[in-house]
Amino acid sequence: MKKYVGTKIIAATEMNRGDYNKYRGWTIPENENPEDEGFLVKYSDGYESWSPKKQFEESYREYDKTKLPSTAVLMQSNDYKERFKAEYLQLVIRYKGLKAMIEKWDKGTLAFNPTCPRSTYNMQINAMSEYIAILEARAVMEDIDLESEEE
Repeated sequence: MKKYVGTKIIAATEMNRGDYNKYRGWTIPENENPEDEGFLVKYSDGYESWSPKKQFEESYREYDKTKLPSTAVLMQSNDYKERFKAEYLQLVIRYKGLKAMIEKWDKGTLAFNPTCPRSTYNMQINAMSEYIAILEARAVMEDIDLESEEE
């Protein structure tokens, strides 16, 4: 079999198997446990399904635009502008993470001891800052909206 990676943004709410069957107007089969924990899942095209809790939690994370998984759908797009936006957003997320780490290091509140000298992190944060500026300049030239929200 071929291997696949799924990238989609869904809406979901906790719902056991019995409540899902009631929601759909179905009679639960005798060989299924109505108390099985799971989620009602709604896809962007309106399709709905039920997923057992374990499988759902292995596949999905709560959407957070400040985390890298939020860029997954854009990365898979056929539109280069959306892939460009994903590249930009990923870089900004990583930049903010490194900046926060450096600030904690400076305050003496970092929870670990970095293995690289501070000068290496300084070079990295400077390179990231320059890369962000380049992408922002290209976005203006190529009419790419970096501000719009993806749902």
